[in-house]
Amino acid sequence: DNAAVTLCEGLKADAQEQSFRRPSAEKKFGKTKDIFKGKGRGRGQGRRSSSNWDLNEDELVMIQDSEGRNFRADLLDQILSDEYDSSTDQQVMGLEDEAFMSEGNLQQYATIGLLSLREIKEAAQRLLSFNTENPEIAFDDSAVERILCGIGSHHAGVLPAHKAFIESLFRIGLMKVIFATETLAAGINAPARSTIICSMAKRGDNAGMELLETSNMLQMAGRAGRRGMDIEGACIIAATAFEGPEDAITILTNEIKPIVSQFSPSYALAINLIDRGGGKLEVARSMIQKSFAVWESQQREQELETALESLDINDENRSPEELFLNALQLTLEKEIIEARDGTSPRGTSKSAISKLDSLVDVLSDGKNLKKISKKYSGAAQMLELEQSTLKYLEREFREMDQVETMPDNVILPENLFDDDKRELLSEIKTQRSRVTKGEREINGSIIAALAKVANNRMKNDTEESIILREALKAVRTAGDDVPFVEGAPLEPGELNTYIMTAPKTNRRRLLTYASSPSEEKNDECWNQMLSLLNVLEAFGCLKRRDVESDEITVDDRMNPEKYQFTVTSGGTHVGSLGTDNSLWQVCALGGAFDVAYESAELDKFQDAFSDFESDKVEDTTSDLTGVPKPQKEAQTLTSLLCNLSASEMAGYVSSLVVDAPRNSASALESFQKLTNSQQRVVQSSLLSLERLLEVQRKYNLDDSIGRCQLELSSADVVTAWASGCSWLEALEISGQAPGDLVRTLSRALDALRQISNLPFVPARGTDGDGVTIRKESGGIHPRIRALCREASSLIDRYPVKDMLPFEADDEETNRERSQDEDDDNEEPGNDYDDSFEDDQGEVATI
Repeated sequence: DNAAVTLCEGLKADAQEQSFRRPSAEKKFGKTKDIFKGKGRGRGQGRRSSSNWDLNEDELVMIQDSEGRNFRADLLDQILSDEYDSSTDQQVMGLEDEAFMSEGNLQQYATIGLLSLREIKEAAQRLLSFNTENPEIAFDDSAVERILCGIGSHHAGVLPAHKAFIESLFRIGLMKVIFATETLAAGINAPARSTIICSMAKRGDNAGMELLETSNMLQMAGRAGRRGMDIEGACIIAATAFEGPEDAITILTNEIKPIVSQFSPSYALAINLIDRGGGKLEVARSMIQKSFAVWESQQREQELETALESLDINDENRSPEELFLNALQLTLEKEIIEARDGTSPRGTSKSAISKLDSLVDVLSDGKNLKKISKKYSGAAQMLELEQSTLKYLEREFREMDQVETMPDNVILPENLFDDDKRELLSEIKTQRSRVTKGEREINGSIIAALAKVANNRMKNDTEESIILREALKAVRTAGDDVPFVEGAPLEPGELNTYIMTAPKTNRRRLLTYASSPSEEKNDECWNQMLSLLNVLEAFGCLKRRDVESDEITVDDRMNPEKYQFTVTSGGTHVGSLGTDNSLWQVCALGGAFDVAYESAELDKFQDAFSDFESDKVEDTTSDLTGVPKPQKEAQTLTSLLCNLSASEMAGYVSSLVVDAPRNSASALESFQKLTNSQQRVVQSSLLSLERLLEVQRKYNLDDSIGRCQLELSSADVVTAWASGCSWLEALEISGQAPGDLVRTLSRALDALRQISNLPFVPARGTDGDGVTIRKESGGIHPRIRALCREASSLIDRYPVKDMLPFEADDEETNRERSQDEDDDNEEPGNDYDDSFEDDQGEVATI
């Protein structure tokens, strides 16, 4: 947005500068007459002739208008400037102004901006139509001015309706420049003649700046050149204060990273596969084994074996230094694989993977590696020089102290060396800071990072770690220096020596994902699937079928593969939700609980902890009734949820699906903004959350699969929107950008629709009687489903309900609208189905 405003203001400034030129003044005043004769007249004659003013000819030129009035040129410029400013203040009119569509007003934008008068008229007509039909989300005057100048902005913070409007103008040529993020550059079909990439870095997951990936850069650059319209396209990569030509070359010449599987089993997937297999696990196992994730893991294993076989320590054709660097490169590549798989003990974040990738790139590029080695050598020599200087100064200071302690027969003036000592202490302090700076530079170098990774990997007992240790031992033995101690760590200076000795050649990546599939099976995904089944069974979503006792041995009773399962009502609801952790959402709505009481250890810990805080008599209600605590907690939660209003239900459900926005308030502040009923529900749901997390940890379920979300930062604005507040009020409550708020409300609406469309499960008369112990989860209460259905209808209003197809061709729009009407007459659709058919005949969803 700021870039679009800057460009628009620049165009206005250029137009204003052109209006100040003398030809425009002559056009306004008609034929001009130069009446200056070289001498002044009247009162100023003597003063002007005797002064030393440095006036050029333009400043002394007099201009006469058609009425005979004379103006000095420099004063006339000021008059015209004031007149232009006053006219400019009047020409930026809102769409509600009657003079907005006037010829003169639109002509001003044609003079200033990038569009012709005909294009401006068409864009203005579309703007007028949009703002008239959508007054609550109308474009403001600043946005209108930018659009009429042919400039737009497109990013995640823009309303979907505004983004669709901008895209339609861009596709039909009514917008010449768009400042966009990757949402436009790599997301939709909106090619341009030229693409300018203003920055080669973007903010990463760790809140730091990271260089763009090669695939993203090429995708954005590929927008340049419109198919069927241009024979070529231009992409300009702009250098910044932080990224230069070398960074651009690095990004463009790097290899495109291979496709990495994002597959991970989920609760809903486990339920559906069990149901599809008739209660057996054969279908689930077959699907897991055929997944791309398992195939990819098998590829890596075989490639690693091939790479290990190629690293022959006794290869006489390669120097020991080269063999060691190859082994180190293989170690780094294996570290990257483990980080991507989430099995690396040293971190699995994207920033860690990016750093490891950078280290591998450095090792594989022989020329760049030599440059880094020379830079390290220079820094090491400078540090050695600074350290020797510091030692000399400290020795001189000690000698000065010794001079002060002379024998008694030698008398020296008092305070003789005080000034010298103060000056010397100052120099020592400065020198120490230089040494610290040099040490920091050495420790933060790429060479030091490579040595650190090598030392960490050599501590393991894996095959590649053993080869790395043997390679280091071989290169140390081959040297003529003093023998190293057995098992001594690799120092950065030692590694730098090996790099300088090794030949300057490029190394290919050893793990290229190009091998044929291996027959060995990787059971990681399947083990996670079994963990999901155990958790689902513990929460009463799956129930084991009765089998012959002689068919199951004692060792098989803990193995789910030996049983057949039945999906309960709660399991049906878990399998019907399309969210990341559908079991947690069903538990948070009172539809499932720890039936098997696998979280009993949690209660023991809480009881033991409470003994230190209170001496009250223990509550024995649970023991008298016999109803387990998880069931009582689920019944209490269900009762509290049924007493919520529809708007309060909408706010609570949003906390289960909406991620925390940037710069969100603290959890306590968000909790205090909730209603009293919502606060009681949240407090009750935390008990279910603790039990689910405890059982997931017990069965070693991966954190990425079992992530449970309870984010309260957006609950207040969703509640207010469902209560009927206006769009402007919702923006003020949330403090978010319009596009971010629409995304928040849309996710809440989608979750509410899914819950309201769950299969109907009637409420049982024994629910909440305090006596009946339930052996399976009964699913979400019908009253809660009805509240979610009512809440979805309250939220589903414009601009969240975005049904504006901004098509370039009006005839095509009318044709699609008539086709949609015919389809509605033939087969009425579901009230909650927001799908439509695009011009390629494919179904798209808003």
